[in-house]
Amino acid sequence: MSKNGRHEAKKSLGQNFLISKEIAEKIVSTSGASRGGLVFEIGPGRGALTAPLAETGARVVAFEIDGRLVGDLETRFVRLGNVEIVHADIREVDLDREARNRGFDSYTLIGNIPYNLTSTILLALPGRLLCSKSLMMVQREVAERILSSPGERNCGILTVFLQSYMDIAKEIRVLPGSFRPRPKVESVVLSLSPALPGRGPDDREAYLAFLKLAFSQRRKMLSSLFRDAFGMRDAGIHRRLGRESGVEMKNRPEQLTLEEWFRLFGAYRQVSGN
Repeated sequence: MSKNGRHEAKKSLGQNFLISKEIAEKIVSTSGASRGGLVFEIGPGRGALTAPLAETGARVVAFEIDGRLVGDLETRFVRLGNVEIVHADIREVDLDREARNRGFDSYTLIGNIPYNLTSTILLALPGRLLCSKSLMMVQREVAERILSSPGERNCGILTVFLQSYMDIAKEIRVLPGSFRPRPKVESVVLSLSPALPGRGPDDREAYLAFLKLAFSQRRKMLSSLFRDAFGMRDAGIHRRLGRESGVEMKNRPEQLTLEEWFRLFGAYRQVSGN
């Protein structure tokens, strides 16, 4: 704990505490949080977002992994009837179940998420079926990759998987001086909402596993990729995948559009029986 009585950020938890009231207010305003709604907050830290969220009248449930901070947060917000502090690792929390347990069928999710957990938390978003909107603060480089178009060289698993299920937009630019300790990179707040109508495969887990394998050797042509990463050594199978999906098997994973990923995944499941 520092001389001013505040706990210092833990590098092991990737903590950078938001200190800008202006940014906090912009995030809360963009979230649309209001009285009668449910908001889940990931990593409240010192409560920079929790306080303005509470002022909206929404029911706020903040999940904090750092036990040092939980007591401080509870002391600060205990007098409010609409804020709940939960000591938990967000990776182990079923947010849809938490919403139902509190009598809600939808919720907004907000997070200034640790850089080292960015991919884990974001890849879980399409599976949170009751989440009507997410606002996630991420590194600018990650945001640019997520927002790139499938088929561009910068695209990857986050690009393809998230865009398969969600509408994504850049909302707020956040400079390093908005945090303590000050990070070396800029951040961006992204909004992510379920795409309507839905467009990705119903089996999200199988589709994600398929993409992870595909991008594990992203510089290879698809024919070589299915031979080496997927263990499909029969060239006849490769031709069949190309024929049934309409995808050119000489392409590389980074060159495929969303629609081509959907068709290739469907053909793969038919051919492999998975």
